Amino acid sequence: MSQGGSNILKFAHDLLPIIIYFVILACYILILHLLRTFYRFKKRPSTLAENILRAPGQSLVNKLDGLSEDIVLNVTLLITIPLVYYSGYVTYLYFYQPEFDPFVVQILAGIGAVIAIFYLMKTLKLLKKRQIVRLGYEGDITVGQELNQLMLEGNYVYHDFPADEFNIGHIVVGRSGIFVVETKARSKPTPRSRRHAATVEYNGKMLNFPDGDDYQIIEQAERQASWLSNWISSTIGEQVAARAIVALPGWFVKRTSADGISVVNPKQFPSLFKHIKPRTLTDEMISRMVHQIEHKCRNVAPDSKEYDGAQPVL
Repeated sequence: MSQGGSNILKFAHDLLPIIIYFVILACYILILHLLRTFYRFKKRPSTLAENILRAPGQSLVNKLDGLSEDIVLNVTLLITIPLVYYSGYVTYLYFYQPEFDPFVVQILAGIGAVIAIFYLMKTLKLLKKRQIVRLGYEGDITVGQELNQLMLEGNYVYHDFPADEFNIGHIVVGRSGIFVVETKARSKPTPRSRRHAATVEYNGKMLNFPDGDDYQIIEQAERQASWLSNWISSTIGEQVAARAIVALPGWFVKRTSADGISVVNPKQFPSLFKHIKPRTLTDEMISRMVHQIEHKCRNVAPDSKEYDGAQPVL
């Protein structure tokens, strides 16, 4: 064999541990990616012919699914990459049997620790984000279930309405008018007094929680009501004004002013809709509005992954 051929073989032999390491790592990541892609696009056959109405928190279900997949992937990489990294080092020792060098071991251990810390921090960040999204989802479910009871009084209730670049939490249509209901799910601080910790003051402009103020949810609900007013008016050809309501699951609302939109605990919905000042709608207007809203909300395919995680609408 020529000198050049011998050098090539020697070079390939020297690189063999590195090649083995990266081949194993690449195969592992590829398998994880294929499994994740297969799960994401897998569809189950269904006997249902029509699309399903959106459930409370429908868009948050999809976010939770995506976050759960990312968490599983990162935890797996957190455990596996250091092991693959270690196996590559052991392979190197097996082939070359070098003398023990504490400095090299420290460098390699440091690199492995950096990789592990990176995926650990990423996983913790995803877990925190998932906890926040989960709280919002549970809040939407709570509000949605209470609103569904209004259907017994002849109202129409829709959830997670897809607007232009956002979703409206809930819409109620009835003889008293059309309403946008936005959920604010917020965890409670460590209670000194249980009653005090669960109380929020509302002055007509902002919410004063025990651990801070929030005016954004009021403005958000008003913007959504304004958007829905414009959209529904243009679709049915008549001027209709939607009103905004903010629901705070688990909180006692103490109003300090009669101004502003309605802010209530979901348990107060029956009383609120019974005594709220009506903006009477005719049966024909209600029918036309419901037709347009339902057309937008009935967009979940029964054989899709989106439907698999959804809660049924009563």
